[in-house]
Amino acid sequence: MGPSHPPDGSTDADGVTGGDAGDVHGPDPDGIDLRTFREVVRNAGHSIYWTDTGGTIEYVNDAFVEQTGYSAEEAVGSNANILQSGVHDGQFYERLWDTILSGEVWSGEIVNERRDGERYVAKQTISPIANGDGKIVRFVAVNEDVTELRASRERAERERDRFEQLLDAVPVPLVLSEFSGGDPIVEQTNRAFRERFGFDPGRLIGSSLDEFIVDEDDTARAGEINERIRRGKRVHREVVRRTASGERRTFLLVATHLSGDDGDEALGAYLDITDRKRAEEELRRKNRQLEEFAEVVSHDLRNPLNAATGHLEMIDAPEDDPHLASVANAHERMADLIENILSLAKRGQGIDETEPIELDAFVVDCWDAIATGDLRLRNEASGTVRADPARFRQLLGNLFRNSVEHGSTSSRSQAGGDVEHGATGSRAKPDDGDDDGATTVTVGDLPGGFYVEDDGPGIPEEAREDVFDSGHTTAETGTGFGLAIVREIVEAHGWSVAVTDGAAGGARFEFTGVDRE
Repeated sequence: MGPSHPPDGSTDADGVTGGDAGDVHGPDPDGIDLRTFREVVRNAGHSIYWTDTGGTIEYVNDAFVEQTGYSAEEAVGSNANILQSGVHDGQFYERLWDTILSGEVWSGEIVNERRDGERYVAKQTISPIANGDGKIVRFVAVNEDVTELRASRERAERERDRFEQLLDAVPVPLVLSEFSGGDPIVEQTNRAFRERFGFDPGRLIGSSLDEFIVDEDDTARAGEINERIRRGKRVHREVVRRTASGERRTFLLVATHLSGDDGDEALGAYLDITDRKRAEEELRRKNRQLEEFAEVVSHDLRNPLNAATGHLEMIDAPEDDPHLASVANAHERMADLIENILSLAKRGQGIDETEPIELDAFVVDCWDAIATGDLRLRNEASGTVRADPARFRQLLGNLFRNSVEHGSTSSRSQAGGDVEHGATGSRAKPDDGDDDGATTVTVGDLPGGFYVEDDGPGIPEEAREDVFDSGHTTAETGTGFGLAIVREIVEAHGWSVAVTDGAAGGARFEFTGVDRE
């Protein structure tokens, strides 16, 4: 309980000089049977002992013996300091003695030591006892062993600290809340949440989260989200929430119900996507401007081009006139450039609607619509794909033109470098199996996609990283936009494209991530 003697100035109790105080018999002035009192104390579940005002132990009960390991004979007559563990300093015991000598009850946790040296934690209450003259004559100490309880509490505190550290290590704003009457009451937030939203944790903890961050106009939607979470549904949606400064920002909210014995809890993650949303809107605005500009330019270019083409057709000249053929080729190249400008103006635009397309028939239809020169088509495609028909047609058309240019302007022994081509030859012949030197274009299936390849000269490995760049071409008649447009269409569909060698050494374009049926 305390040191071997009380602070200077204290006196011993009158009328008690040691021994077993429990041996006092007879009724007290209030009629209480002291023997009965002794039996109650002796059989109490908590350790009980009392001392004189100098700290000498006068009585111990059976629970004391069990708790401390000291027998009654060893304890009685000894000073209560036999229980000291050395954990507490002198000031601790001075404050304890100051309290009980002033007539006040001292209560708190104290680390004591058993007879065998093992330490234990006791929840102790020391009460001063006064005689009829009001003078303090002894102190009664009641001790409850709370070692395991304290160990459990410390483990819980360590786990809580560890949990807080883990939360703070996450760069995404997180909030742990418990539902009360439908409102999410904040239990804990991490550092990222406090920094992003700016609210004082002292105000936020224990309060409704929605009252702080939800605008009045969004109350109904927030209530619907809360109800979904309470039903165990995982929430993943964009929300607008208010910060402490009043700024309204857009977040991607991912909230999950936490099942367990700790109540109706939920963990919410608020990923700030405000800047991304603003950037997307700015990009859409610029794309609209670019598309409008391209429409105006192409319209202004088509009018004189159509006039020039019409006048060319009215010229009475031999069909094999090389000058007229050169002019006609120039007109065709200008028309291709106008179409490519319009396609590139739609760069980055997503696909609004797709539909199932029978790949076999669609490939043949696209092939027939293109003047393919002296080439053959081997169509091994089957099944269906989901795509935007118009843009998928443009993708296949550009790839076929790419192969046309290989077949119509390059020999098989030539190193491939021409990656942008325009068709100027005759319609393609079907693949009849005869090897007459004509280039063959093959369209076939892949797991999760399809491929288009030819048996022409191919594309050098060092050039494959550049083939999809706008303006990249080594062909005299190429615009440099065809494969760039292919890439844009692929990205708009969410597909992937890779360039590799064909089975016969030509160019092979593999498309994956395609929705096949």
